Amino acid sequence: MDEAPNRIRELRMQAAPKLSQEALGNLIGVSKVTISDLERGNMMLTVDYMRRIARALGVLPADLLNQADNPGGLSVDERSFIERLRSATPEQRDQLLRVADVIAPNEAKSPEERKRA
Repeated sequence: MDEAPNRIRELRMQAAPKLSQEALGNLIGVSKVTISDLERGNMMLTVDYMRRIARALGVLPADLLNQADNPGGLSVDERSFIERLRSATPEQRDQLLRVADVIAPNEAKSPEERKRA
């Protein structure tokens, strides 16, 4: 089976509670048929649709794109880690980066190089 043109159906089914096409359509002000057409790639997934659907599903618009169209997309765990890193104090950030260097060394940059960046 070919890759889905987007992740709308996948994310709709992961929502808590799961959303039917009709329920998602009601949340964003379109019909079930429109949601079906968007999921199957029979209708253009515009930026406006992406914003409305993402808001209804509690994700970012880029999360609606499939892996081929969004190779740098982050998982929920990755996004959570980044949010925690950003909210940390400079000292905490430095400690987290040191732990990360021990667990998964980044050959590209040393801690000194990161400080200069």
